[in-house]
Amino acid sequence: MLKPFINHNIKQIMKNNTLKLLKITFLSLSFSSLALESDKQADFVLEGDNFKNLPVVKGGLTKIKYWGNVSIEQGTLKIKSDSAVIFNGKDGISKVVLAGKPVMMEQFIDAEFGKIDVNANTIDFMVKDDLLLMNGNVVIKSKVQGEMSGEKISMNLKTKEIKGIKSENKRVKLIIKPRN
Repeated sequence: MLKPFINHNIKQIMKNNTLKLLKITFLSLSFSSLALESDKQADFVLEGDNFKNLPVVKGGLTKIKYWGNVSIEQGTLKIKSDSAVIFNGKDGISKVVLAGKPVMMEQFIDAEFGKIDVNANTIDFMVKDDLLLMNGNVVIKSKVQGEMSGEKISMNLKTKEIKGIKSENKRVKLIIKPRN
């Protein structure tokens, strides 16, 4: 008599816990997808010691150049570099070319990757495609995922696909954090 009662209660508890887990998972997935969306909706703030609007317009794009202690912020995205060239068009910023020794960038990607920290000599940020093309002494760190280094690394922020290409003297290195 007690066994059916216990089985029913265990099933009910498992069902409730499963529903709670699904809700938590859904909320965390919703929050993580909102993190980048909220970044895109935030103002793109640039500061630097020097500024020049380059009057040359090609394909509907204008170029703006900043140099000297450049900082860029947009939501969770934070960048420090020596120089930045911004390509701006009727649909907004399409590309940002950054150079420095090193360029330092951080951004919260999602719950899976957490916050990434990137150092590289140059970063081409294809804003509309959410694509980072990084060159020269590249190091990407994520407390959640681990660390990757190499001379040429690209990262698609939408799909999270990362590609590394060796240089003449340096291979691509990946350090994967153990799962708890």
